[in-house]
Amino acid sequence: MDGTVITLAGFTLSPERALYALIGLFVTGKVIDAVEMGLSYSKVAYIISNQKETITQAILQDLDRGLTELAGRGGYTNEERPVLMVVVGQNEVTRLKTLVRLVDPEAFVIISNTREVLGEGFKKES
Repeated sequence: MDGTVITLAGFTLSPERALYALIGLFVTGKVIDAVEMGLSYSKVAYIISNQKETITQAILQDLDRGLTELAGRGGYTNEERPVLMVVVGQNEVTRLKTLVRLVDPEAFVIISNTREVLGEGFKKES
């Protein structure tokens, strides 16, 4: 509905005013998301490596974070591979990548955003 109104405003008023309305709509959406979900962003990392024990110890000791080992299977090789899942704060991502790179430069790492994390070391459920 908002898109229709902004498009019509672009034709009837001016494209410049429609762009301002579009920017306002974007900012409003971001503010509503921040109020609903909070401003804290965390990252979840999936690490696939043959050096899982060493990486696990580095994460537990150096980052002081827990992790979960998931069972994985390579789609191409069909080999069993452990997948380590760890949730870190946004400010810890660089340290995590550095740790993994030092232990296993060949490790496959996926890092993605997560909006909400509940549990020990993170937000307590209210």
